[in-house]
Amino acid sequence: MEDMDDPSYVARGNGFCDSKFSEDFLNGQIEKYRAQLRQLEKRMLSENYTKPELRSIIRLMKKSRFPDELNEMSREVMSRLERHPAFKKAHTILLYASLPDEVRTFELIEKWRNRKHIVLPTVVGDDIVPVALDANTSFVTGDFNILEPDSAPYTGDFDLIVVPGMAFDDQGNRLGRGKGYYDRFLAQHAHVHTIGVCFNFQKVPFVPTEKTDIAMSEIVY
Repeated sequence: MEDMDDPSYVARGNGFCDSKFSEDFLNGQIEKYRAQLRQLEKRMLSENYTKPELRSIIRLMKKSRFPDELNEMSREVMSRLERHPAFKKAHTILLYASLPDEVRTFELIEKWRNRKHIVLPTVVGDDIVPVALDANTSFVTGDFNILEPDSAPYTGDFDLIVVPGMAFDDQGNRLGRGKGYYDRFLAQHAHVHTIGVCFNFQKVPFVPTEKTDIAMSEIVY
């Protein structure tokens, strides 16, 4: 949702989803990305990398995995989220409509949209505007090919907010895509429990932060 470095990359996901390339070509591309990644992995042990550098490392990590791998990892993360006490207890939950390179949420949304009060973020200008789902809500394509619910804005409170990110660390610090949508939104809901979700390779030793960055209550990966 926040990546303004390369919006077309966000829309494409990792570039290989639903592609018609040959298996040999895809294997070659994956190995190329893995070779590039091996050259950068040592930086993950350092606390000197910048936000743009960390975003580049995470993008390579995503590109070095096949879509089926990310799909299976997504199911595992979503299963852990479902079993989390905060999710079980919550009635009104802000989730997110996943981009192709994020932990997939659509199966979870469909499973729970009629059993809990599920709210999704939409982007209006520079801000997140939450929209509630019901049994009849349809989706439209919003900015950067993000699927957004076609419904009225939700103005109530939340029991839980689930947040994607490029990277997270043990302190709950989150690296977004660079525009600060979630940081501005979360600053208005500081009392709400937040869970950052990510693939396990997005959990890093250190996330560089600024004063406006909002840390998560905890991370599920």
